[in-house]
Amino acid sequence: MPDSLQEYRTYPARFLGLFSIFMLNMATSFVWLSYAAVPDPAKEYLSCSSTVINLTSIVYFIAYIIMAPVSGWMMEKRGIKKTLLFGGLLQIVGAWIRFFGDFIDSTPESPGGRLGVTLVGQIVASGAQPFFLNLPPKFAALWFSERGRTTATMLGSISNAFSVAVAQLVIPVLTTDKASVKTTLLVCGILTIVAIVPAFFVPDRPPTPPSPSAAEALLSTVEEPFHVSLKKVCTNRQFLYLLAVFGSFVATFNAITSLIAQFSSPYNYTAEQAGYIGAAMIVAGLVGAGISGPLVDRDKQFKTLCKTLVPMGVVLLITYNFVLRKDMFIGIIVVSALLGFCMFSVLPAALELAVEITYPVTPASSASILWAFGQLMAVIFLLVLGALQDDNLSKLKSINPPMIFLGGWCLVFGITPIMLITSPYLRLEAEAQSRQLNTAESASDVKV
Repeated sequence: MPDSLQEYRTYPARFLGLFSIFMLNMATSFVWLSYAAVPDPAKEYLSCSSTVINLTSIVYFIAYIIMAPVSGWMMEKRGIKKTLLFGGLLQIVGAWIRFFGDFIDSTPESPGGRLGVTLVGQIVASGAQPFFLNLPPKFAALWFSERGRTTATMLGSISNAFSVAVAQLVIPVLTTDKASVKTTLLVCGILTIVAIVPAFFVPDRPPTPPSPSAAEALLSTVEEPFHVSLKKVCTNRQFLYLLAVFGSFVATFNAITSLIAQFSSPYNYTAEQAGYIGAAMIVAGLVGAGISGPLVDRDKQFKTLCKTLVPMGVVLLITYNFVLRKDMFIGIIVVSALLGFCMFSVLPAALELAVEITYPVTPASSASILWAFGQLMAVIFLLVLGALQDDNLSKLKSINPPMIFLGGWCLVFGITPIMLITSPYLRLEAEAQSRQLNTAESASDVKV
């Protein structure tokens, strides 16, 4: 820890940083879901199959896995501002490549040109996501005190989920047929430009640290190589338990978000109704995260919250199998909302718990690995669920194979690992020791 007489304070600029992360995540969600949220018009526009539409989501997850280490390295070596700007510029390039693909004709007999340009743009834009999604724990650690870190991590992290909810509601309204896809792509392109503007005004670091751990990070003159930090994290058994849980929940959310229109279509639900289902999950999740973030900031019960809500989420996933039926729209909405409440409430606590059990390793390392593994699992889930999906699924009376798979997986790789986490909160303990030393030395100075 740094000098025990160090002064700690926070600055209003920290909220500008959170707003920048929010805006860039909003643009990411619109670009990501431009096609997946409206599969039927998108298939006509690109003259392709449902498999290719799923591919527009899968490339996001694959690119995330590849770029996550790059984003983590950039956060540590180049700073927060350059990380935001690089990701924002990458997203702009990808979004506008897709838009200009509209000028290439596409027919069922010759779909290659437009489809190829679209996939190139989608791949380029998808590489930007980890530069925003991995950042909240690192940003919160540098700009917020220990009384606000979890809430800041929560706000930064769920901004992605909130953006997904907005995109799922707005994109079906914008994209009513094949011809309107171009308008949606234009809106996405403009949004990427607007979203990057706040990043130009975000300071790279605060003038004075907000906490002992932030002071140590800001004042350290010996930078640990990023690959060394990754190795430390990956050999921490307690972190690996958390990795299994986090990866399973993130993959489940991404799979449901990407495929909800296809899951619900055999039961005669429209794309707009599918958007409402996804939005119900996310809005309720935002409420849950909004409650859990400040609660955990106050009580620091990261493990207790996770060990309570993870089993509840698994039970709701299994319940989903029995409500995803014809003429049960209200039931689907209710279960989706409860599921979102549980899953999102876990998110900020899990990200902060990862920092606590891997301290003094930088937050960028743990966040990068958690999110990258979640995206890797999402790719696997999408492929498996695509194979399990059946256009005649509505004929099945008692089981829904995709939901059975998700529930069974999280039952094994969600509940069991979370119960095995017993690590103390290493960062909080180190900060408590630093403050005790500060108090003791201050008292000594008074006596002298």
